[in-house]
Amino acid sequence: MSEHQITFEELVARLQGRNPRRFARNLMLVALPLATAHRESRRLAKAIGANYIDFDCGFLAQLAEDDWAEHVMFERRSMISFGQRLGTAWLEEVAQQLTPEQPLVIGNINLAVRYDIDLAAALYDSTENGLLVIAAAGHIQGQTLLIHGKHPQTGANSPAYEIVPASTPAPPDTQTTQGRLL
Repeated sequence: MSEHQITFEELVARLQGRNPRRFARNLMLVALPLATAHRESRRLAKAIGANYIDFDCGFLAQLAEDDWAEHVMFERRSMISFGQRLGTAWLEEVAQQLTPEQPLVIGNINLAVRYDIDLAAALYDSTENGLLVIAAAGHIQGQTLLIHGKHPQTGANSPAYEIVPASTPAPPDTQTTQGRLL
C-alpha cells in the first residue's frame, strides 16, 4: 500500500488524534471512491465530530440568493467568472467557522470542478484556526487531490490520503490442512 493510501478507520483515528494547536496549518485532503464519496464524506464528519458543509448545496444557495436567473444566463454563455467570484466570497464566510474545538469537513464539491474553484487555496490560510478536511471523489497524485481525476486541490505540505478498502485476510490454504490431517 502506498504511503498515501489509508483505510477509513485509520483516517478517522489520525484525525481524532490530531491537535490543531500543534500545527501552523491544519488542512487535510482526502480522496474518496467515486461511487461512495458523498456518503463517505458525511460519515467522516460524523465520525470525527466535525461540522459538515455540502459545497454544492451551499454554492447553489449562494447563486440563488445572488440572482439565479442571471447566473443561469452566465452559465449558458460559459461565463463562469461571476460564479467563481461568488464562490470565493462564500468560502471566506465558510473559513470563519474554523475553530480548534470544531473541525470542518467539506464534501460534495462537484461544482468546484465546473467553476474551477480551488477550495484548498482559498481556505489554506484560515486552517491556522482549526482542522479542515476536504473530502472528494478522486485520487491522490503526490500531495495533490485530483477531484474527478482532473481538478487539482493542493495545500502546500498538507497531508493527502486516498481511502482504500480494508484488506481482508486470505482464507486458509485447505490443501495444507487436509494434507496434515491425512
